[in-house]
Amino acid sequence: MPTTFLDARATAAVGHVVATSATRPVEADTVFEVLAALQRLIGCDLVAFNGHDTPGRRMYHSQVVASGERELASLEELAARDQDDPFWQWYWRCEPCSLPDRVGAPVVVALSDFYTAREWAQHPMFIEALGLDGPLSDELLASYPDAPGRTRRVLFLRHDGTRFDERARFLTTLLMPHIGSLLAEAIAPQPQEDDSLTDRQREVLRLVRLGMANKEVAQALQISTGTVRKHLESAYDRLGVQSRTAAVRAATLDDYPQRISVAG
Repeated sequence: MPTTFLDARATAAVGHVVATSATRPVEADTVFEVLAALQRLIGCDLVAFNGHDTPGRRMYHSQVVASGERELASLEELAARDQDDPFWQWYWRCEPCSLPDRVGAPVVVALSDFYTAREWAQHPMFIEALGLDGPLSDELLASYPDAPGRTRRVLFLRHDGTRFDERARFLTTLLMPHIGSLLAEAIAPQPQEDDSLTDRQREVLRLVRLGMANKEVAQALQISTGTVRKHLESAYDRLGVQSRTAAVRAATLDDYPQRISVAG
């Protein structure tokens, strides 16, 4: 029975994911917190949230939690990726990768539904496209339609030799309705407003949106914490707000920062 998967610890973890997914406003650090909670609940080495544009052969979002590190790819970095990458060349021949596009509906599927470990190790997608440092034991995918040809995907990866069981599938399926709207809002275009911020003020607020403290922002930008504070105070004045959260909500932050690593 699926209810046997919901012991007290799992129930609490599911409740945490649901509660966090309902948090507003939706910011990058909110998604990071949900991904980290999912990583603990499902049990995996890496969890990623990607936006796929299959006709365009590109990703329009990439956010990863692995080994205590958090990474958010910039739009420039995603745009620079080669559309002739072997991943897209083998995409339609990799059943679990292309299944969301073929069914056009929410999907929970595992790599092990289609391939044995030996079959996957010999698949061109694994050999030519993924470029992993070590073996990939299994991948569990939760996918949501976003627009024609576009999907939002949460990927769970294991490298420890174990494959995802029915518990992992059940919990992922259970949580899909709750995290789907969060993911949709996380990649929705920001409203375009003339907030008159300087480039440096936007840069500071983009890092604040990642959940970084003033000291971490200063280290990332190689400026003093006092300078960070002055940039924030000036941004508050220009935006007519009184807090970091309100500033992030009011600012027009139509691009992600360059890729940085943030201790989890």
